[in-house]
Amino acid sequence: MCTSIFLKTLDSHHLLSRTMDFSFPLDPNPTFFPRKYNWSDIVSDKNYENKFSFVGAGRQLGSSYFVADGVNEKGLSMAELYLPGDAKYQQSASADKTSFAPHEFIIWVLGNISTVAELRTVVSSIEIVEKEAPLLNFVTPLHWIITDETGESVVIEPTSDTLFIKENPVDVMTNSPVLEWHVTNLRNYLNVQPKQFAPMEIGEFEATPFSQGTGSLGLPGGYTPPERFIRAAILKEFSEPAKDETDGVNSCFHILSSVRIPKGVVLKADNTSDYSQYVGVMCNETRSYYFTNYENHRISKVTLTDELINSDKVITFNVAHEEDFAELN
Repeated sequence: MCTSIFLKTLDSHHLLSRTMDFSFPLDPNPTFFPRKYNWSDIVSDKNYENKFSFVGAGRQLGSSYFVADGVNEKGLSMAELYLPGDAKYQQSASADKTSFAPHEFIIWVLGNISTVAELRTVVSSIEIVEKEAPLLNFVTPLHWIITDETGESVVIEPTSDTLFIKENPVDVMTNSPVLEWHVTNLRNYLNVQPKQFAPMEIGEFEATPFSQGTGSLGLPGGYTPPERFIRAAILKEFSEPAKDETDGVNSCFHILSSVRIPKGVVLKADNTSDYSQYVGVMCNETRSYYFTNYENHRISKVTLTDELINSDKVITFNVAHEEDFAELN
């Protein structure tokens, strides 16, 4: 599951946001990864030392870290989402390519790539190899949305032997099917509009709207990836433009509230609940990460300040798992 949108504010700030919908309790928190962060891939046990610091949703899994999204000190942001049934990985590592397990790719990109343009030059030399994620104990079928300060928004979907970048014309991503299918499916919703439909004469009867919102008639309301894609794309398109970063963060949370899944509404075959565990928003210009978990609607923020960037250790910022009310009396 998961839904992601990318929007630009009127003062030219760029915000990538996402819901994390999953049944396994990931329990992530905003986590800072320093420059020179050392880690080893599980494909070939090769050691890497990242060049750039970044902050995003993370959790320690044994000696390694799970990362689902983040923004780095160069203003590149990235999120990984599920692509079940369509993701295709290599069975073993190739001698002439850099190989990563699916869940490791985001750590390498955020730690070593500064722009989408730079990623274009190296993406074909990288391969994703079928390896299980720690703790989850299965291979995660992933695809990725990547953005930067220029406003570029692209997608990588591992559906062939060679990785390549796809343009993202609507700046939205959900899950399977692949991006092109979702974009084409928008043609089924040309009737959806923010304006009210006019009354219609039917015989001698004038059919008038019951109330406001007739233009949204036909907007899908379920939680399948196609339905969430349509809702996110249309709400993003018609929402009032955000003035600045704060207004943009507010817009992201409002738009994504339409696709956030409450516990118990979507059940898997084993009766576990697939729900929106958190929402993350990344600003490319200020290198800021905004976060709310399922239990706490207060927005927490971590910014890559000079002081934080110069830190030499991983830092986890723990967010409370109980509602933070503003007591007014």
